[in-house]
Amino acid sequence: MGDGRPRRVAVRALLLALVVLAASACRIRTEVTVDVTDDGSGVVGVAVALDADATARVPGLAEELRLDDLLATGWTVTGPALEADGLTWIRATKPFATPEEAGRVLAEINGETGPFRGFAVTRERAFARTRFGFAGTIDFTGGLEQFGDQALGDALDGEPLGEDVSAIEARLGETIDEVFRFRVAVRLPGSVESNAPGDLANGASWEPRLSADAPVEL
Repeated sequence: MGDGRPRRVAVRALLLALVVLAASACRIRTEVTVDVTDDGSGVVGVAVALDADATARVPGLAEELRLDDLLATGWTVTGPALEADGLTWIRATKPFATPEEAGRVLAEINGETGPFRGFAVTRERAFARTRFGFAGTIDFTGGLEQFGDQALGDALDGEPLGEDVSAIEARLGETIDEVFRFRVAVRLPGSVESNAPGDLANGASWEPRLSADAPVEL
């Protein structure tokens, strides 16, 4: 990038690039992970996976993605790489030293208009006890357009994603929820209670749908 735009757009650009490339693909998965250790440090991860059909349609994927901005701001990027699940994954991770820093790293995922809002890790200390927390909102009511931007739209005949969602669904013969799947997974020290529908070891996971008609509180 290197064009003076806010650095936090960089991670959103990784998602955006794959969403655009996926307009002719079959399956795309996006995962956001937060792993917190006992001392409050940890790692934020963003991962995007394409199925075999999607990968075949974009053979120059590694060259298409511009990741210099990610690397310059402390993210480590691996892939594209075919993994054991049969999907080709691109993974970006960035460590944090404190819960407060975790919030700043999580903000880098979203950009100005993205769907991941108010993501934060908290820590409360009392005598012989420390309580960690995580909270945030996922708002997909704006649809895939939330991953677009004006500059991209200008380059793609006015559509932030090159074509509107209904056109993508009609061409693929599937709903947008079947094509694009999202998951947020959080692991915290100790026993965990949450409103998440999915449980992890020391954590919780949510799988919000793009078709959701209301924000999801985590």
